[in-house]
Amino acid sequence: MNAHSLTDHHVSDSSENSSGQRLGRAFAARLDMTIKRSRLTSQRVAKSLGVTEGDVALWRAGITLPRNADCRRLSELLHVDMSWLSGGSSPEDKR
Repeated sequence: MNAHSLTDHHVSDSSENSSGQRLGRAFAARLDMTIKRSRLTSQRVAKSLGVTEGDVALWRAGITLPRNADCRRLSELLHVDMSWLSGGSSPEDKR
């Protein structure tokens, strides 16, 4: 495991484990869907963000969540709203 991975949030470490797991699953599903739609590989996403392919695999599996800075860069790379990607609603959902 590299030093970068140690800064990610492990979903099972949450004091409110069930809500942490729901957040992890929601994030993972949205990330996986947007990566597939953009036709990028985990390797390409990892290279663009400067993280390991293993980090991206853990995010896509809902095991860990990326740091805020990585989440912001993911949303920019994938052209999606960061709030939506993080499990919330996008500004369009509120209309």
